[in-house]
Amino acid sequence: MSKKKRSTNDPFHLNGKRAMVSLGPLNDNAHCPYRCAFCYVQDEFVSYANLDVDDIISFLKGNRKKYDIVYVSGDTDSFAPPRTDRGLELLYKIVMEIDCDLLFTTRTTFTEDNYHTLKRIIDEQKRTQNMLYACVSITRFSESTAYLEPRPIPTPIERINVLRRLKELGATTVLATRPFLPVVDVQDYLQIIDMARDCIDIVLGECFYFIRGGTVQQRVFPDGIPQELEEDIVRNQRMSFDDNSASWDIWDSSEYQEAVEMKCKELGIMFAMHSDDGVQEYLLTCRTSI
Repeated sequence: MSKKKRSTNDPFHLNGKRAMVSLGPLNDNAHCPYRCAFCYVQDEFVSYANLDVDDIISFLKGNRKKYDIVYVSGDTDSFAPPRTDRGLELLYKIVMEIDCDLLFTTRTTFTEDNYHTLKRIIDEQKRTQNMLYACVSITRFSESTAYLEPRPIPTPIERINVLRRLKELGATTVLATRPFLPVVDVQDYLQIIDMARDCIDIVLGECFYFIRGGTVQQRVFPDGIPQELEEDIVRNQRMSFDDNSASWDIWDSSEYQEAVEMKCKELGIMFAMHSDDGVQEYLLTCRTSI
């Protein structure tokens, strides 16, 4: 994993619209309980600082004028075991102490006690007329690409069931089919969406970022990058959603984006390539329909 970490004076990413926070690295040897092959934190992404839940809340309160929505996401899965309870504690304190919209992203599953806590969080957001976006990431479906999301990451079916339960609890549900990867058949993404069609409000995509010769490239392309893909890779780019200074290579497939967008249109589900755009469009649609 990347050894670069934000300082406690600048622990998280603020971009004027959203505050990106997390529990930070799991420990000195493992950044996240999960080890997704495509996770950019393995390379030059600067990870977030390790702060206690109360310190994260203090940061958010102190910077309240700099964001409209809090994302508990970014650099690690703050809800994966063994930190599930801490992650939910963070969500609960945000909704109880900060009047704003909230989005969290995970690949984990939850216990019945966890769902009870999540119901309280969702209900509190509704009471204060704020949005709660529950985002579950699923990046592949076929077993041939299971190496991209290795155990203990729950299976795609298990994560679809999490989305279904969160929808039943009243959350605005987001399926993140991201990043789009050239080693994953586009039909995988369409199948995931079709299987989750009854329990999702928004589908997100994203292009694939990696450092040339870095860990992500080696894990996603264990046999090397196929030559036919090279012409589709744009080199030496900055990230559009973070302020790290690294130069990244980007695979951005119009074929995948168009296929997923068309599938979502057929099903009447909102699609966006960036979470900011998806949230803003969903809010606009909600307000227009009132």
